[in-house]
Amino acid sequence: MARSSHKSISDNSDRKAKQRQEPLSAARKRARQIEHWHKRLAPKFPDIDPHDLDLIIAALLRTPRERMQIMFLKRREDGRYVF
Repeated sequence: MARSSHKSISDNSDRKAKQRQEPLSAARKRARQIEHWHKRLAPKFPDIDPHDLDLIIAALLRTPRERMQIMFLKRREDGRYVF
């Protein structure tokens, strides 16, 4: 019994240590997403250069707002977009 209670104490301390860890930055989350999709898609598209595939995946994961910011699009008051 002493061993099982000792094990649960260490399990609790491990859980608390994980809770204390800082959350991942947005860049690290995005990198993990890209890596995840790269691993899934790379075997299906062997002819695409790995770096190019990463760029394609990164572009697809962006929100519409992020895409506009990258392309330097601004929305005017009249609803039109300009560069």
